[in-house]
Amino acid sequence: MVGRVVTLFVALLASLPALAQQRPVAAPRPVAAAPLHPRDYPSVVLDLSSHNTIPIDNTLKSRHGIGLVIHRATLGRDTGSPNDIDTVFPDRALQVARAGLRLGAYHWATPTDTGDRQADDFLRVVKAMCDMLAPSQRRVVLAIDWEPHGNNPDHYMRAAEVDRFLRRAMARTGRSVLVYAYENFIHEQRDEIANTPGLWSLLGRNPLWIANYKVSTDAMGNPLRGGMILPRLAGSPWANWSLWQYTSGDNGPIADYPAGKIAGELVDRSVFRGARADFDRFLNNHSWDCAYRKS
Repeated sequence: MVGRVVTLFVALLASLPALAQQRPVAAPRPVAAAPLHPRDYPSVVLDLSSHNTIPIDNTLKSRHGIGLVIHRATLGRDTGSPNDIDTVFPDRALQVARAGLRLGAYHWATPTDTGDRQADDFLRVVKAMCDMLAPSQRRVVLAIDWEPHGNNPDHYMRAAEVDRFLRRAMARTGRSVLVYAYENFIHEQRDEIANTPGLWSLLGRNPLWIANYKVSTDAMGNPLRGGMILPRLAGSPWANWSLWQYTSGDNGPIADYPAGKIAGELVDRSVFRGARADFDRFLNNHSWDCAYRKS
């Protein structure tokens, strides 16, 4: 009897590895990606106009990490011309392309004409520039600059005309338009936006490029690391922003992000809300191929 028990016990031990192999192995639990800290948002956007003189070459990417240059293309109709063009835009756009950078173009919106006519002028200038590029480079991020200009705080495009601009540009391009505005200005326009039928939801469907240079400082007025005050959008059409212009040169949270100086010149720089790989996808999703759609 004892011998039989021992034999059965030995046989059971021998079978254990085989039984273990038959048991399903639990899959490892996915590890959640660590959330991106705002301080890690990539400072990859530079916006320029004819006022800037910095060289546009591959050092913008290799030395300063720039991936997208958004250049002013047109300016309302303030001089009475149908196409108030930023005179250096076509040449600068070619330089951006030669430097291997992605290109954006913005329109300085004013109250000097209707939004749809300004959109047509803007797109005409951008397309003429695009036609000079190689077909593979004809991808442009479009933007509207919505803010007061000059010394007159009342000199800005009214909400109803912004609505007409966006609808016209989106219909003709099949793409959304970046809306650039200061944080305070967005909140000041809340009632006007809300009283323009359909504009609230229309703005929310277009990515926001917001300007805000607020930052906590020490007793000497120096910006503190980690002291950035992120844009606040509660009560606005946007759930969040896509680009944040954090400096117009030497102000803003430059203890956390690169200072706004390139080649000795103060410049505007913006961060992208996300990882660098997400930024590339964002550009692909929001770039116009310079071909008109039926409108």
